[in-house]
Amino acid sequence: MNSATAVSTVLRIPLDLIEPGPNARGPVGDVDELAASLRAVGQELPVIVEQLPEGRFRLIDGHRRHAAANQAGVRHLDAVVRRPPGDAERILRQLAISTHTKAFDPMAEAAALHRLMFHERMTREEIARLVGRSPGWVRDRIALVHLTPTEQSEVRTGRLSVAEATLRLKGRREARDGVEGRPAAAPASAKRDPGPAPAAQPSVRHCATCTCGGGGR
Repeated sequence: MNSATAVSTVLRIPLDLIEPGPNARGPVGDVDELAASLRAVGQELPVIVEQLPEGRFRLIDGHRRHAAANQAGVRHLDAVVRRPPGDAERILRQLAISTHTKAFDPMAEAAALHRLMFHERMTREEIARLVGRSPGWVRDRIALVHLTPTEQSEVRTGRLSVAEATLRLKGRREARDGVEGRPAAAPASAKRDPGPAPAAQPSVRHCATCTCGGGGR
């Protein structure tokens, strides 16, 4: 095929017909600068939506632009309309779109990956291939769900780096595996009493006339 082919439609949709969808990236955060940019120069990239009944639309990607448009008083958004994806496809699409651009909230990302593996029954290798990461990266990111609530909050706010959190979890796992893998020592009361030591045998000196064959040695 040597000619361009339309594979999706870009519509200018009234903002009040677009509703936020599940966002694997977590809270949109501060959108003041983006809102100012929308007021000054307009929308540069379309959002991605799926069509709902009764002429409404739900966001797949573009939650920050949607929030900024509401803040800026913009009345329409340009949007690419895609067929409605399933839950797993929606999460994968959000991860694939954003994981190599603006960083996710790491804990929202961990929760999304955890859902793919344990609810959608996908393997680490499948997830890694579809989001463009290594299986080890997927494993370490999913492990973040095992942080304490305080540590998860610190990761979200950046007070605890993902690298340090991963090291903490690795240390705890190794410590746990070391304790569980070590055989339990027998209690002192269970040790066997070897009993009294055998009595020493007296040495025998043979006489010269003895018939035992000792030869007097």
